[in-house]
Amino acid sequence: MLAVNFSQRDKQMKTLTIPKYFNDLCQRSMSTFWEIARIMIPIMIVMRVADRYGAIDWISPVLRPVMGLLNLPPEAAIVCLSSILTGLYGAIATLPILIGHDLTAAQVTSICAIMLIAHAIPVEQAIVRRAGGSFWGTTFLRLFAAFLAAFLIDLTSKATGFLDHRQSLEHFSEFARVDADNVEWAMSCFKGMLLLFAILTGLLIMMDVFNRFGVTAMINRLFAPVMCLSGLDRSVTSIITAGILLGLAYGGGLIIAQGNDPAISPCAKYYALCWLSLCHGLIEDVALMVAIGGDFWVLFAGRIVLTLVLVRALMLWHRLRPKKHLAPTV
Repeated sequence: MLAVNFSQRDKQMKTLTIPKYFNDLCQRSMSTFWEIARIMIPIMIVMRVADRYGAIDWISPVLRPVMGLLNLPPEAAIVCLSSILTGLYGAIATLPILIGHDLTAAQVTSICAIMLIAHAIPVEQAIVRRAGGSFWGTTFLRLFAAFLAAFLIDLTSKATGFLDHRQSLEHFSEFARVDADNVEWAMSCFKGMLLLFAILTGLLIMMDVFNRFGVTAMINRLFAPVMCLSGLDRSVTSIITAGILLGLAYGGGLIIAQGNDPAISPCAKYYALCWLSLCHGLIEDVALMVAIGGDFWVLFAGRIVLTLVLVRALMLWHRLRPKKHLAPTV
């Protein structure tokens, strides 16, 4: 997502007057929005054509068994595939295909969990590979974790009734009304993009406020116990915290930059990249998913717990079956 050096941004903010700040905010919002629009608009057009010519009706049944295991409608597979291949905003562009389905809050949260954990795989895992991790290994880890999260959310909801109330996605009809003619569809897309621009600007303001008033630093301190429980080497905890808050590109970039640091062992780097693959962009990405309709605590705390358990399980597995590229004492 938006990889920003917040310590540098904070210094700049302190020297900005209100007019200069809003000018800076406008430039950042437009720049970010343009990058996102370049992804979303082609996908919305492709989805429009696919829907008009019945491609979605053909693809959905093929993926029905996989979605059935997660108690999701077949069309949810389009959203998941878009997330995996293009990213969160590409997936958001496909959400209108789910309008009209009688979804529960658990199902919407499951879809959001898959989007959070498994998005922009080709781009983000290329960064992991550049940082020294395995592209295919971490890709499998993310896909496994994403579908495990959705399965556990559904299982918990069925067993306890948690999040079993209805959750509408009608607010996403503005992004692309599938039942409209071409002119109405184009106007609805335009309105949806304006709404997205407003959400993005709000997120940028939120991140600036968090940084200026020390909320980001406080979150760093709150993550200290989690880092202790994680079993990760102390040489990578600051990098992990940065990646958790700011995104995989930022955390992976720090690992690349410090790749020759003798204080960071191959073992520490390996587990750091596994952690960042599963849990990153914890503020902005989660805020976006909550805006869609996902449950905050499941997507925030649940993702941290799932990452902690899976990384710990990896450590245990490698203790029992040590790998040559890992240190024998983990």
